[in-house]
Amino acid sequence: MQPLTGIRVLDLSRVLAGPYCTMVLGDLGADVIKVEPPEGDETRGWGPPFAEGESAYYLCVNRNKRGIVINLKTDEGKKILRDLALQSDVLVENFRPGTLKKFGLDFETLHELNPRLVYCSITGFGQTGSMRNKPGYDFMIQALGGLMSITGEPEGEPMKVGVAAADLFAGQNAIIAILAALQARTSTGQGQHLDISLFDSQLGWLANVASNFLISGNTPKRYGNAHANIVPYQSFRARDAWFVIAVGNDRQFEILCRLIGQPELATDLRFAVNSARVENRDALIELLEPVFETKTVDEWLALMEDKFPCGPINNFEQVFSMPTVGEREMLVKMNHPTIGELPLVGSPLKMSDTPVEYRLHPPLMGEHTEDVLRELGYGDDGRKV
Repeated sequence: MQPLTGIRVLDLSRVLAGPYCTMVLGDLGADVIKVEPPEGDETRGWGPPFAEGESAYYLCVNRNKRGIVINLKTDEGKKILRDLALQSDVLVENFRPGTLKKFGLDFETLHELNPRLVYCSITGFGQTGSMRNKPGYDFMIQALGGLMSITGEPEGEPMKVGVAAADLFAGQNAIIAILAALQARTSTGQGQHLDISLFDSQLGWLANVASNFLISGNTPKRYGNAHANIVPYQSFRARDAWFVIAVGNDRQFEILCRLIGQPELATDLRFAVNSARVENRDALIELLEPVFETKTVDEWLALMEDKFPCGPINNFEQVFSMPTVGEREMLVKMNHPTIGELPLVGSPLKMSDTPVEYRLHPPLMGEHTEDVLRELGYGDDGRKV
């Protein structure tokens, strides 16, 4: 038995944050019913690449779900969704605030009918506040929430993170909140409304950089691949390619200096402790850069990798060729009715007694509509028996 066996999740979300959240709940054993409008989740068209008509984007966050198509704009569709909500433990949605109230599917209405329902709303800016009605996609949240201002080269263009970080952290926060609410329900018997926003999640993710600002009052700047509070902790160019080192304490710095043949740097008062190295960052990096260009990446890593964190900058082909990916089951293959063998990134959740299972391929459009309606008591004629 998996941790969430017996928990039903009604998934009214689309794109990334919500579907990521519900996929993880499905990985943990929940019965997830993904509801799509007749036009489908828009990510079905977000390609190329496509595999037999299914976009890679859609496939990445929709396994372990049953897929149904419901037209929310019809009375019949609203009734079916209400019936599903009455039989669900969790509902996840990412409509604009107030939208589902028009259909009688808002938290207050459903809470009256099903007090145990945990209702999770994921939006750009939350259910309250002056920006609550503003639409929010990951890219604009990264810009508005400060992340782009600290990402990129110091004199270059502000950059977004290469994946939709605000979406994914909002999805992860939704998972945490849902699991906590389910636990709370065991003692209270009541569900609750969870208000998760991309903007809040983005701010929460700023961690030490936000703290640097709040404590000092100094606006954080971009450091490229360097670290605001630790030096040397960045990428360097070797003779043949780039690599990274992450020297996290003074002892590791002493070891680094010895390995590169510059032991005197560890006793230089400008560099002996990390706070001094941060103050004298430019001078130290100027001394280190020509040294690192004297050997190849492999030669440096052979000297360093057992001493402190360091590594090459891998492309995706190199990443998925690493033995640890297979050893940790981070690449899985599922049978798909049109694609055949479908490769997907595995779950990072490793549990000794209740492991993740890969039960259901990402559903085809409306693949399980008839099955789910039958479970609700609807006959082949669409009428409730």
